[in-house]
Amino acid sequence: MDIGTITFGTLLSDPHTGHRVSQSERLAEVVEGAVLAERLGFSWYTVGEHHFGERDVISSPQVVLAAIAARTSTITLATGTTLVANRDPVLVAEDYATLDLLSGGRLQMIAGASFFEDPYAVFDQTLESRPARKRENLELLLRLWTEDQVTWQGEFRPALSDVRVQPRLHQAAPPIWVSGGSKPDSVHLAVDHGLPMVFGTTARPPESHVAVFELYRELWAQRGLPARQARTGAASHVFVADTTAQARSQWRDYYENYFKGAKLPVGARPGPFDFEALVGPGSAICGSPAEVVDKLGRLHELWGHDLHLLSIDIGGIPHGVVAHAMELVANEVIPQVADLGSRSEAAAHA
Repeated sequence: MDIGTITFGTLLSDPHTGHRVSQSERLAEVVEGAVLAERLGFSWYTVGEHHFGERDVISSPQVVLAAIAARTSTITLATGTTLVANRDPVLVAEDYATLDLLSGGRLQMIAGASFFEDPYAVFDQTLESRPARKRENLELLLRLWTEDQVTWQGEFRPALSDVRVQPRLHQAAPPIWVSGGSKPDSVHLAVDHGLPMVFGTTARPPESHVAVFELYRELWAQRGLPARQARTGAASHVFVADTTAQARSQWRDYYENYFKGAKLPVGARPGPFDFEALVGPGSAICGSPAEVVDKLGRLHELWGHDLHLLSIDIGGIPHGVVAHAMELVANEVIPQVADLGSRSEAAAHA
């Protein structure tokens, strides 16, 4: 199983000191985090995309990842996610092909749609159109990246006539994963185009996600697609320290600070912050390296996935503390979980 890290560049005050870095300092921390992740041996460095909030300073992952590409040479540079439903797919095709070239073919795009209301209001889109926009824009993006010239007509943007986007991808095949939650629309979209998936697994109990992982593999098998290519990913909020007691003592205030005032997805209701429930049987992972290994193993038993993105840098945590947690993951967690095989690999050998 590959282990990566994911950040949204969330900008929060330290709950212990009240210190808050500037936006430019926060972006610099994100770039330095990628340099450190590559040096430590993480497989992916993933940057999220949020718009119009006060907490998250990354609205253009392609710009941030271009800066990271200039400072790194081997680590996969990913988006988590690129809001293809909300962006013009022609501009997405151009921007991310440029990034793929600048990085020497290290791009992986996780393609999704915003769960928040603001982008739809500001970009003059309706929430009800989200699934249709995601499908139409992703399908057009795939054509723009695989066909020499595209003539196309759809519902949400002006028609195209013999359009050839420039520049072209460095990679031969479009480096796209589909993001998904609890609904089947995105699963069908991914399988229809033979694409891997990353599921948003940070907000609900781990058992609640089993059905969508299984649906993806069932639909994949029904299509007769190669089992080895049915790749899946997941994500978790994570903190690790030398001992479990230290990890929980350090992280409790930072994690509660992260939850306070967080913008909620459409239709979600705020609930009480229950740290013990979240880090025990819940979605978060917090503890010693051994405990983190154990929980990652249990999640892998549930989901059978290939990739796990760890959200360690959630904002408000001093950069040195984040760096130490990443070092512990690299030295004592990654070697223990690297050999966990996915269910797609098992099926391929069955």
